[in-house]
Amino acid sequence: MQAEHHTDVSTGGIALAYDPAMRNAFIPLSLVLFLACGDDSEPTRPQDGTVPAWESCVWDGQQVPALCGPELSCSTHGVCSPTCENFVDCPEFEGFEMECGHGDYAMICMPKCNEANECPKTGGVELNCHQFYCIGDS
Repeated sequence: MQAEHHTDVSTGGIALAYDPAMRNAFIPLSLVLFLACGDDSEPTRPQDGTVPAWESCVWDGQQVPALCGPELSCSTHGVCSPTCENFVDCPEFEGFEMECGHGDYAMICMPKCNEANECPKTGGVELNCHQFYCIGDS
């Protein structure tokens, strides 16, 4: 006799054997799905205080001053700029003048455009000439 007790959803029949090939096929498929999900991950937000000079302090379309490293301040145009008390505190870029001016949060170093309206290569985000100053795209 088969089973003495039947549940409401049971047909009372004998269960078919589980094909081992199906069991083995499930493992690679689940692994593929797992790995595929990892490819779409969004970039992670930098930790506060870790963004170096001349890199972007904009995250998810918003300026985040806390991202800038020590002795840096987030400029109006979304770049971590060195802080200064006067222009001699600023780094030098050959062929470009620097100015120490008012930023949103502190006095910051602001590179000026040269006569050809070019900006220095800082090693960070590309700066563009705008009204005599080199700014980042925010």
